[in-house]
Amino acid sequence: MRLKINEYNDTIFEWIPYNQFNEIKEMNNDSFFTIYSAKWKNGQLFYSFSKVEYIRHTNKFVTLKRLYNSQNINDFFNEVKKYSIDGSSNNILKIYGITQNSDTKDYILVLNFEDFEKYCAKCNKLYTDTRFNWCKPCQIEYLEQNFINWTSGNKEIDNFIQGMQLKVNGYSSDTIFEWISYNQFDNIKGMDKNDLNITNLAIWKDGSLCFDYQNKKWSRVMGKEVALKYFYNNSQNIIDELLNEVKKYSIKNSRDTISIHGISQNTDTKDYILVLQNGYCTGCGEKYSDVTNNWCKPCQLNNLFTNWTSGNEKIDEFIQKMQLKIDKPSDIIFEWIPYNKFNDIKEISKDGFTTEYLAIWEDGPLYYDCNRKEYARDLTTDKKVALKCLDISQNITDKILNKAIKEYSIRDDDDTLIMYGISQNLSTNNYIIVLHDRYFEKNFEGYYCIRCANIYTDAQYKWCLPCKIDYLKQNFTNWTSKNVRIDNFIQGMQLKISKSNDIVFEWIPYNQFEEIKEIGKGGFAIVYSAIWKDGPLHYNWNKYTREPNQKVALKCLNNSQDISDEFLNEVQNYSTEKYSNNILKIYGITQNPDTKDYIMVLEYADGGKFYDYWIDNGKHKNFNWHNKIRTLNNIIKGLKEIHQKQMIWDCVEKLVI
Repeated sequence: MRLKINEYNDTIFEWIPYNQFNEIKEMNNDSFFTIYSAKWKNGQLFYSFSKVEYIRHTNKFVTLKRLYNSQNINDFFNEVKKYSIDGSSNNILKIYGITQNSDTKDYILVLNFEDFEKYCAKCNKLYTDTRFNWCKPCQIEYLEQNFINWTSGNKEIDNFIQGMQLKVNGYSSDTIFEWISYNQFDNIKGMDKNDLNITNLAIWKDGSLCFDYQNKKWSRVMGKEVALKYFYNNSQNIIDELLNEVKKYSIKNSRDTISIHGISQNTDTKDYILVLQNGYCTGCGEKYSDVTNNWCKPCQLNNLFTNWTSGNEKIDEFIQKMQLKIDKPSDIIFEWIPYNKFNDIKEISKDGFTTEYLAIWEDGPLYYDCNRKEYARDLTTDKKVALKCLDISQNITDKILNKAIKEYSIRDDDDTLIMYGISQNLSTNNYIIVLHDRYFEKNFEGYYCIRCANIYTDAQYKWCLPCKIDYLKQNFTNWTSKNVRIDNFIQGMQLKISKSNDIVFEWIPYNQFEEIKEIGKGGFAIVYSAIWKDGPLHYNWNKYTREPNQKVALKCLNNSQDISDEFLNEVQNYSTEKYSNNILKIYGITQNPDTKDYIMVLEYADGGKFYDYWIDNGKHKNFNWHNKIRTLNNIIKGLKEIHQKQMIWDCVEKLVI
């Protein structure tokens, strides 16, 4: 296997002692194998360009595949050959090597963990549909093996059904075409008749085959309603006619077409039957507008037009026009919504034309229940909505309405904001557009802070400067350095933030630091490395969180027990801008409780002294002349930034630059 390597990224196939694995956990099993996850202590070999040699990726998660009765070495080797060591191939799962359980003596394959779920555990090839772990070759094999378990009693029909089954091409998009025993049908009732056939509705007891992608096997949807289309057995060419009729239908599941499940035969009359998806509305007898979801647009619209009125004929007509625009069951049903259905109404913002509120809609919007074949409401959860009140809109016109809704949509899959309907404030008689509560995050003017209703300072990260300043001010009482001058200085530094990624300057208790080690010493200061247990504050999508166990540098100025202008000026020489790449970042101030010296908590700059880093090519192989020039350029930029900001830099020299 090792002699097969051709490229640097090919896997080095190995014998791996079983005691190299820990944290072994069973993931899956069947009648042939058991799958485990494990951590490989030494880890796989991979080629390092910087070190020009193979090194190991330690503590690497891997997949262990234990074959039952794998003591048969020939069978085991055949299984190994199904996998790949080719680093450039993505079609077959990668294998790292072989191990052996020291207790059971079973041989075990050691496989890639990260991509394992993308590959079929049975044939080791990439799933045909990686989203749902569906492998076409294995499912075809399963269907072929199942051919012997059924028969229609007619060889021509059997061959036709087998051919239809082998056409399956997707776990959810295709129906498994079957021979279905007539005794599988209950509650058969008439629906439609013509000269050629009779169509009945029935309940298929076992139901159609459906691929369970979580358990990776076929199961059945029991109690499925289907349509039975009969063919009278009064023709010499009945089989040809039957099969030609089958070909008019599809095994593809689609909202526009009726799919076919299979063929059956009435055991008394011997008439053949096409078993179809129930694609006909029980209300009007016409084909569903959306067959997959049993949705009939005409019938649903008839139901929607009854039992409500706004009290204004113009508004009623407008709402009905909006309802006629629905095209699929996921579309929003635009409604007249009584104002008393809204609770916890809070004003968010106001201009000369509109007032905007946040509210709870007691009933919530209508949604289509495809099982009940009707619209319903989810009363289990409160629905937040935005109310956009059109001020001075008592005398509503089509022009006002069309202008008010032009930016919104009833399409649930559109990028534009969803609207639910119209209401009216009973006190002011002003009309209200009811919108998705995302209105306050994104509307035609920009992104709005849900708290203060102002446009976000940083819309991408939903960061509002006034609200964050307010948050920091409220937090002033939760910490103290026990030195008024230091407290005031830190508060002033905090209030200087202007961007979401700026560092929040803090007072940091000294007991937050561990693994403190001296790394440098000069005439004025000693520098230590340390681990900050909680770590610095980091803004993460609408809230501050911490990055724990952060390595930092502690710079202790000599004789800094009494806080001085010199110390505070030194603090301001550093940057709280996270992406200011040329000046070292500062996180805050702390104090050694034993010496009482104040200490600056700085970003840890890896690599040691610059002079040593530059000279020691043996230690830093990647530090070539290209990188040296780039480093010098960054130093120049840093010095330029220091000059522009009129910062002190009298300590710059070759050892500490």
